[in-house]
Amino acid sequence: MGPTGCALWSKEFYETDPDRGFARGYTMEIVRGSGPVGAAMTGMMTGRLPWGKDHHEAYELLFDKHATIVTVGEDLPEEHNTVTLDPNACDSNGMPAAKISYTLGDNSKKMLEHAAHRATEVFRAAGAVAVSPPITTGVSSGHAMGTARMGIDGARSVVNEWGRSHDVKNLFIVDSSVFVTSAGVNPTSTLQAVALYIADSMKKRLANLFD
Repeated sequence: MGPTGCALWSKEFYETDPDRGFARGYTMEIVRGSGPVGAAMTGMMTGRLPWGKDHHEAYELLFDKHATIVTVGEDLPEEHNTVTLDPNACDSNGMPAAKISYTLGDNSKKMLEHAAHRATEVFRAAGAVAVSPPITTGVSSGHAMGTARMGIDGARSVVNEWGRSHDVKNLFIVDSSVFVTSAGVNPTSTLQAVALYIADSMKKRLANLFD
């Protein structure tokens, strides 16, 4: 009962274990069931809520009796994933628009497959009478990270070790794009810490900030 949200977390598979066949790991977030409309939509999407005479009986088996496990995996930086200037599209100011090229890497695919099996095991052990097929296509991202990674090598990173662009000396990037990889957890606390660190570094270098 209560609002939909993350009721339980598990970080059992967060750290790298070479035996799993992939690097890094993921958090499992167990989310309580949704309200009446959400339960109906879930039933329709999973094929468990038919039209016709059995509709109400099937809905009664779903409402207040289902849960979801979401896995938040660490999606490693891949050379084929890029953010570049679009050669054709422009923004409202006539400037070249950003073009995002992204495909799920092999490491992330293996991670998602592993997570799907573990989530199914959890539900079966909890006594679930039915488990919907897991979605392992890297469906969504609610927390954008990376793309302007921090580092000392200008050929391999966008900003230096305190957030200044390697190419544009008066440009500082203070958000989660400076992360060298995504995290398997929500990034806000880390982002706040990085922002404070970059601001403090700028303050210490005020005399020659743009040198």
